[in-house]
Amino acid sequence: MKRGDIVLIKYPFTNLVSSKVRPALIISSDSYTKSGEDAIFMFISSQTVNPQPTDLFLDQSDTEFLRTGLKKASLIRTAKIATLSKNLASSHLGQVGPTLMGEIGKKLREVLSLS
Repeated sequence: MKRGDIVLIKYPFTNLVSSKVRPALIISSDSYTKSGEDAIFMFISSQTVNPQPTDLFLDQSDTEFLRTGLKKASLIRTAKIATLSKNLASSHLGQVGPTLMGEIGKKLREVLSLS
């Protein structure tokens, strides 16, 4: 597992009452991910209606889409971030390319008000 990988993981709902297996993007640094039991994940949803301003839309026409392993257009929910045990990940789907990681970085800085 490394930064930029997309995995299937048991991701909690924000109310913490239940969870669902869904795709998520690893956004933690490789050194953080390798050094412990956890990684930092960003939620990915195939429900593309009502996107938030901080979401990134990714569809099949994107040049980096094929390498993600996603089956259909999705929203990368940059405001839905969780630190979870790497053991919750069930499989590796693919990875995002450098262009998309740059866009994610911009959105993440916006969500967290970082300069």
